[in-house]
Amino acid sequence: MPHCSLFRFARLKSVLAWTIAALAVAGALSGCASPATENHAAAPVAARSADGPLPVPPNLVALMQPEGQKRLFSSGDNQSYWPLSQYFETQRNEAYCSVASSVMALNALGIKRPESSQYPDFPYFSQQDFFRSVDPQVADAARVSREGMTLDQLGAVLSGFPVAVMKYHSGDLTLAQFRDLIRETTEHDDRFALLNFRRVEIGETGGGHWSPLAAYDAASYSALVLDVARYKYPAVWVPVTQLYAGSQAVDSVSGLSRGLVIVGKRAN
Repeated sequence: MPHCSLFRFARLKSVLAWTIAALAVAGALSGCASPATENHAAAPVAARSADGPLPVPPNLVALMQPEGQKRLFSSGDNQSYWPLSQYFETQRNEAYCSVASSVMALNALGIKRPESSQYPDFPYFSQQDFFRSVDPQVADAARVSREGMTLDQLGAVLSGFPVAVMKYHSGDLTLAQFRDLIRETTEHDDRFALLNFRRVEIGETGGGHWSPLAAYDAASYSALVLDVARYKYPAVWVPVTQLYAGSQAVDSVSGLSRGLVIVGKRAN
């Protein structure tokens, strides 16, 4: 091959490598919580399967694996799983993880449901109508569809619904307190923990994310994340220490740590 051809070939390889790396970073930085991924390194992009989501990292256990099912059925703190799984949703777009998680919890609580434009004959909380009664000064649907919501923002939004809301920044919690909140919530079927975390800390590809926690297994010291980005990852058991680290990651919009929003029925 002539020298000039070798040079052009080498340059083409360099350009292709840069392009692939840029696309990989773009994919890794896409997240559905507030864009706290912009100034943080993301996990390497795993090879995509031609017929499914991304592979589950080796430190996590998929619910559909025998070990994952065993943990669910042997756990004494799995009562959140049953109502949440009945209303399991996939987020409508890549920034609606907070909305999908909230809709799951609201429907699972069995509270009075609003009229639905999606199902006119059946009252139902839906992602499509979620912002219908939300003050746009608190959260605007168009902006959320691009950026997601911070912990404080989702807490404020859910406080406008007929539910009890408790909000916890993980930066204010010890690991033991964080674990106890998960355990004490998942042992009930009338309150649900919505976790705001960063994927890279649990070994996954991507940035900030929201999903409900459905169970806690004391034997493996892990919690079950019902990932609402079902096109990307399945439901997985994650070591509590890693969930804690992911929820302590600072959100670049708020400048605060991520954490938990717990939604339950209001006391009569």
